[in-house]
Amino acid sequence: MPKNTLFFIIFLIVVASLLFGINIGKNLGVKQYLSLNLPTPTPITRQPSPTQTLTPTPTQTVISGDKISVGANQSVYTDRACGFTLTFASTFLNQQTVNGTSTIITDPNDPSSGIVATCQEEIPKPPLLPNRIKDIVIDSVEGKLYHDVSSKDGSPRDEVIVRHPSKNWDIIVAGFGTTFDEAVTSFKFIR
Repeated sequence: MPKNTLFFIIFLIVVASLLFGINIGKNLGVKQYLSLNLPTPTPITRQPSPTQTLTPTPTQTVISGDKISVGANQSVYTDRACGFTLTFASTFLNQQTVNGTSTIITDPNDPSSGIVATCQEEIPKPPLLPNRIKDIVIDSVEGKLYHDVSSKDGSPRDEVIVRHPSKNWDIIVAGFGTTFDEAVTSFKFIR
């Protein structure tokens, strides 16, 4: 074998062993550094994550001061806090939220049929086209009837918003159908 080829092979062996040694040295140095400077890991114990259970808002049938008068085929609901009375079919059930600000009157045979009434200082008016808004008079007070649709399922919904004549708040009555129409027609303010 020629002399230069032998020197070249020896040179390659030396370079390869140096590179191999440097690589081993790097790995050893990193492992020693990590074992000295890193904290020891603590064992991970799996615990079930807490789940939050939502409870429905409790309702009660009558808040003190409110009164339901039952007739042969109709019931009269009086809400003294908001200052109004309305008449509805006696087959309907009356419920109120615990804080006493909203009244929900539902038909046990048809849950989609119902009336909701509440009062607050200012009730936002739904943004509808003028042809879906009608001026009405309730117990000699001017109000607005809004022909709206439910955002949930697109079913029709009517809303009456009227300002109480002697108190500083709006009253909204919402629903749809003949029972709603009867309730709006029979609506009276407590002055």
